[in-house]
Amino acid sequence: MSSRHTHHTPRALSPLLLGAILVVSVVLSFVFTVHTVEAASAHVDMMLLNSDIGPAATHFLQSAIASAESDGARALVIEIDTPGGDLQSMKDMTQAELSSTVPIIAYVAPAGGRAASAGAFIALSAPLAVMAPATRIGASSPIQDTGQNIESTLLSKLENDLVTQITGVQARYHRNLPLAALMVTKAAAYDDIAAIKDNIVNFGAVNLTELLNKADGQTVTFISGRTVTLQTAGVAVNTLSPGAFEGLYSLLLDPNVAFLLFIVAMIGIYLEISHPGMILPGVVGGIALILFLFSAGSLSPNWAGLVLMLLALALLILDVRLPTHGILTVGAVISLVIGSLLFFNSGGPTGGPQVNPLVVYIMAGLIAVLGFTLVAFIVRVQRSAIPSGVESMIGAKATVLTPLQPGGRVSYGGEDWAATLEAPFTALDPGTEVQITAVEGLHLLVRPTINAVSTTALSE
Repeated sequence: MSSRHTHHTPRALSPLLLGAILVVSVVLSFVFTVHTVEAASAHVDMMLLNSDIGPAATHFLQSAIASAESDGARALVIEIDTPGGDLQSMKDMTQAELSSTVPIIAYVAPAGGRAASAGAFIALSAPLAVMAPATRIGASSPIQDTGQNIESTLLSKLENDLVTQITGVQARYHRNLPLAALMVTKAAAYDDIAAIKDNIVNFGAVNLTELLNKADGQTVTFISGRTVTLQTAGVAVNTLSPGAFEGLYSLLLDPNVAFLLFIVAMIGIYLEISHPGMILPGVVGGIALILFLFSAGSLSPNWAGLVLMLLALALLILDVRLPTHGILTVGAVISLVIGSLLFFNSGGPTGGPQVNPLVVYIMAGLIAVLGFTLVAFIVRVQRSAIPSGVESMIGAKATVLTPLQPGGRVSYGGEDWAATLEAPFTALDPGTEVQITAVEGLHLLVRPTINAVSTTALSE
């Protein structure tokens, strides 16, 4: 690639990258927005928690609490139907509930729904916990994200910590401690009838209207010690809905999607650096890298793994710049695999969702094929490169300017060169076409071309 293209590429690429960053920034601003209908003067807010407990659900709950606190809601109702999720997200969500300045009512609904595993902690962290008919709560024993059991010593530590958490909350809200503890130690689960009868939750409600009527007049106590008497009967319900890009936000927090974004960024940047001036790969790679960093910051990664992942990109780039013939590409693939698994999958049982190793291996194979293909292409181009300099002069044509007897002057490339005839030729007239056979400094060794020899023979 010429220096002219290389010089102008950054200027051409910068506006596109800046535009891409601006678009992503606008998108992410929508991600962090919870849309609400216009709130009435006397109302309660309500949100649906019907997904896995993870970073996206955490963000939604935190945003809903902030919205309820700012719009003057008399309470925030969290309708829960979830199979559970990761411990770190559960911890963040329960902390948000406990520190809320607006009363929270957890409502396990609809009929047939459940607040399982981490969902039970979300439900019981609310000052009022309510269950709809035919719902269930519990089964909160910690397990690996893969579904496997945790090593015994670590399991004991986690169980003790979780039992302390759930019983501490239940004691504060004057609900059943021993049965709540069994949710963790014995994976106990309870239907609405047992949970209400044994005071695991506060009461039952067939629907939201009945819940608000039963909650009316009840006193709830916040962590700060402040008490509030609920006034919820007959008030309007303001439903909090996820923002327009909440689905995109949830998608970005999938470790497999985050990893694929890094691969797209890696390929785009790799192609742009190895072939300056393509622009499109650089733009796509830049956008993918921004989205990857955003999603990674919301997960629980091991950042040492990112160093190895970036090293893989550096090795790929060096392999097209240095005569290593693919050796650095092998190192890049190994670094990518180890770094990716370390980055996403070394957070332990509380680290949240993990990347599928099969996805890592497949993408590493794709990177290997791409790297080796590009290196092989570059090697072929280098081997078939057009000669330059002195090498390109050998075999080239020149024209005699002064009689060669056997020395004289010839014209080559518009320039005047000193030349000597190669034996057995001893003399040539001006205007004769000659071929350069050797270059010695600024002196050429020449011989007449076949056409010139034939013409001379005919004239004789």
